[in-house]
Amino acid sequence: MSHPSELWTWERCKNKIKTLPGKNGFPDEPILSFLGFNLDTKKGEILDTLSGEIIKPSSITYKSVSHIIFYVLFAYSDANDIIPTGKPISSKQMRGNHYVCRGYTGETIQLVNHFASEPDKLIQVAEVFGGGQTNFPFGDVSVKLNVLPRVPIIIVLSLPDEEFSAEARIYFDETIESYLDSEQTYFLVNLMVKRLTEMVS
Repeated sequence: MSHPSELWTWERCKNKIKTLPGKNGFPDEPILSFLGFNLDTKKGEILDTLSGEIIKPSSITYKSVSHIIFYVLFAYSDANDIIPTGKPISSKQMRGNHYVCRGYTGETIQLVNHFASEPDKLIQVAEVFGGGQTNFPFGDVSVKLNVLPRVPIIIVLSLPDEEFSAEARIYFDETIESYLDSEQTYFLVNLMVKRLTEMVS
């Protein structure tokens, strides 16, 4: 599915998004919390909890994030509630990824640029969004965020040494495609990385 911004507006998506309170892990209340944004499902307003300000529809910020928020939540509203299994997979293991050819090179480069020199900051910013450090079979620092209530994402950071440069990798729970397809997941990751790196920019 493509991501034309004119389709993913509050007016077009609100009927489905309004079904999410009490569904798929969201609390039964009109505010949907999403990567430090609070979406008021009664008014369609987006509050940036980091700045404490409601994002004005005329602002550049609104235009850069609102379409992704509505796009992802619209899709998430259609899913059946499936509890994550804890088994991680990469984007290459997602069934639909070979159709959309979405890689995360730009996103992982940003993570390396912002956190490889100070990996503790990755843990700190993950905690701001309700996540935290987690164990992973490899890498030097790993954090997990429940970016959506049923969509955990793990970031694994390998620090540079004499032989290898720093590297970041992104993993999903094997149930990810029960909620979002490869294209929707890509935009979700893009917004997640944007929010994490904004904290240290």
